[in-house]
Amino acid sequence: MKRTIIIALAAFFLLSGCSAEYQLERREDKLIGAWAFDKAYYNEDGAIFRDNVIREFDGDIIEFFSDFSCVYDDYSLRSAFWGDWTLNYERGYFDDEPDIDFFLDMTFFDRGRVAFSYFSSVTLLTNNRLHIRVHDRRGVYTFKLRRI
Repeated sequence: MKRTIIIALAAFFLLSGCSAEYQLERREDKLIGAWAFDKAYYNEDGAIFRDNVIREFDGDIIEFFSDFSCVYDDYSLRSAFWGDWTLNYERGYFDDEPDIDFFLDMTFFDRGRVAFSYFSSVTLLTNNRLHIRVHDRRGVYTFKLRRI
């Protein structure tokens, strides 16, 4: 009896710990803080090679707060844009294996109007690294950020 209870509790914690909601909460916690652009690339649709565009983002910082607000500090403009962020997931299957993709959406405002938005897919998120892909009308940005 005692052994059955221990096995049932262990199974419960293993299954609940691997849920998508739990993974989402862990990623949200990792995202909180300030991030600087380390690398930035742009690949225009149909282009063979990508362009290094870090000069456009060099010195820029994005800071995420636990209340789902954020601020984008644009070094070249010497301006800051406040905004909101959300982290979402989509569950799918790849080769009959469950797969979860995470998406980071950020909208920044200037004088009450939307200044710009990033609707991105998260390709890597650790305690010190954040890699995202952002699609626009002409191509794809690839950003690699580091925690500061």
